[in-house]
Amino acid sequence: MSEVLITKTRGVYAPRYLDAERDKDLVETIISFYRGVEGKTIGEVDWKELVISIGNERLAKLLRLVMESRFYVAVNIVPPGVNPKIMRIKLFRVVNRVHKGFAPPEKRFRVTQTLRRYLKAEGILLDPDAILWSTYRDMAFLKKVEEPSVRKVIEEYNIRVFNSILSNSTSIHLTLNKECSSAELLTMLGRGLKYYGGIYDIRKANNSYRINIDGPRLLLNKPSDEFGLSLSHVMLTILPRLYSCRENWYVDALIGTKFFNMYLRLFSNDLKPLLPIERVNAPTPIFDTRADTYVYRRLRVLKLNVSRATQPVEVGDIVYIPDLKVEKSGKTIYIEVVNYWNKEYGARKAAKLREVHQVIRNLIVIADERMKPFLQGLPMPVAYYIMDLYEPWGPLTEVVDYVEKLVEEV
Repeated sequence: MSEVLITKTRGVYAPRYLDAERDKDLVETIISFYRGVEGKTIGEVDWKELVISIGNERLAKLLRLVMESRFYVAVNIVPPGVNPKIMRIKLFRVVNRVHKGFAPPEKRFRVTQTLRRYLKAEGILLDPDAILWSTYRDMAFLKKVEEPSVRKVIEEYNIRVFNSILSNSTSIHLTLNKECSSAELLTMLGRGLKYYGGIYDIRKANNSYRINIDGPRLLLNKPSDEFGLSLSHVMLTILPRLYSCRENWYVDALIGTKFFNMYLRLFSNDLKPLLPIERVNAPTPIFDTRADTYVYRRLRVLKLNVSRATQPVEVGDIVYIPDLKVEKSGKTIYIEVVNYWNKEYGARKAAKLREVHQVIRNLIVIADERMKPFLQGLPMPVAYYIMDLYEPWGPLTEVVDYVEKLVEEV
């Protein structure tokens, strides 16, 4: 996160994304630089020249990470049939035995001759330095693995910046005009977040929707690259729809630590950085998790008219996205399937369900048994399944009674 460049425009802070038009010459410079040093070792390259060419040390560092994570790799040339780590241990043992563990600079030639004779006896006709230094990064050669282009480099840079912010975020806030927030978009966002164990809240205010998503600093009490990448994947699935919307919308991230708080504008109808959004698919095509699939099949066995909920439920200012619904006697009962991720998730999920139940009474929760300490005392009916070798299992016969009771009450 410390490497992300921040800009301020009209009082709004935003990450410094690369732009295909504005930064074309900059990106062509970095591509030309790497083409010129291809085949050289890391130690042979004059990296100060790159910083001078870019004009910004932090930007040059991040661009270097981009180039060497996707387009160029540092390859150590290891002699065939030789394990450098084991061979180095053997060579150090020789030095310890023959030269008493210490070889001063003036005896370097004699030490090298000793090691060369040892290697020859082992059938290895190599210079000792070739083995001792073969796995050091400065001795690795730069090899191209993918042809870079201006568009590819910009996409890779921008997605790295985006992922870094999400991995360090406390929360993400989306404000969407009603014209930009279709039921399909809200459902896709909600189901994607559930798939990765995310906690979110959707509120309707006047002609817009306000969506708050817990970031890793709030949900896990620490930054998390893994959870940040999950959030990134979900966000990228809805960005094509937002990019095509002409009404006002924006996405902010709160970076909150014990030292400072900062809001960053990630996207808006005026800020649409180039990202690889066309390569991202929705997380799951049918059900969000294995538990959802099991619960659906089990309720079908119990002769309940269950189906997947495809539309958000709006009551007052709360927008709720159920997992399943049961139709009986002309009435609808919603089913919320709750997985267990960690203690923080359990506590926040229980609080969220308690709030939802205040306005949506026709709700049944079917949860992982490990959620029982968090769900005890909730005002809605709860049934539990257990996880056996990563597979959900449980009779769930009480759900039939819960449905009958709610049909009479609703």
